[in-house]
Amino acid sequence: MASRIAFLGTGLLGSGMVRHFLKAGTPVTVWNRTAAKAQALAAAGATVAASAAEAAAAADHIHFVLPDDEVVNGILDQIAPSMTRGAIVIDHSTTLPEKTKQRFERLRGRGIRFLHAPVFMSPQMAEDGVGLMLASGPKHEFDEARGELEGMTGEVWNLGERTDLAAAYKLFGNCMLFAISAGLSDVIAMARANDIDPVEAMSVFTKFQAGNVIAGRGPRMARGEVTPASFEVSMARKDVRLMIEAAKSQPLLALPAVARRMDEVIASGGGDHDLAALANTASR
Repeated sequence: MASRIAFLGTGLLGSGMVRHFLKAGTPVTVWNRTAAKAQALAAAGATVAASAAEAAAAADHIHFVLPDDEVVNGILDQIAPSMTRGAIVIDHSTTLPEKTKQRFERLRGRGIRFLHAPVFMSPQMAEDGVGLMLASGPKHEFDEARGELEGMTGEVWNLGERTDLAAAYKLFGNCMLFAISAGLSDVIAMARANDIDPVEAMSVFTKFQAGNVIAGRGPRMARGEVTPASFEVSMARKDVRLMIEAAKSQPLLALPAVARRMDEVIASGGGDHDLAALANTASR
């Protein structure tokens, strides 16, 4: 027997997930704090609940796509009295690891089943059912929800029963997205300062795959290895100086912070260390 599904939080990502279920012919009950966002899904076939508690009362699996820990906790308090016995709350929200762990402990004490399953998916990917979903929580809950979760995305990565791990990994991934975006902003600044079309400037990354540094240098940084393998910090700092000079008066996001960190490493005697030394805490 198919699980009855509710979605609490139907912003861009939540709406995409709901539409994916509806396209597959799976009934979904929806609720959103801004009612119009839930009502917009009625035309696609969703049942709109008048409250979070009403939506939860009609569901075996209650999916959350909410802004932050405070909202997640507030909605949990609202729905707890009306939840069906044995129902599972599956939270796709991006949350703080420590607070996620506390939430698991608190809900366990209240007899509420919970699974944290944040995603690396755009709204369109959610609607198409592709992308990566992380999962942390009790094995029994994951096993019960697994088929449903796998139907929502291209891959579900079960990180096991450590309850804060999916929250942490989600932040790790988003950190790189934001760092790359900041780096691209600085590339565009340099391009503009040198009368190069920023769109044309992006063509360098069709040949140079900068993302390979994650697999190449990432493990060395994590292990604290600083024996030079490619870039020494002092030489890299020279290049950063050139980049900042090349940007002229254009505002920069990432490079000034990188320069400050390199200066700290050099001042502590690490100028001849590999660029991996940027991650060392001893020189901070």
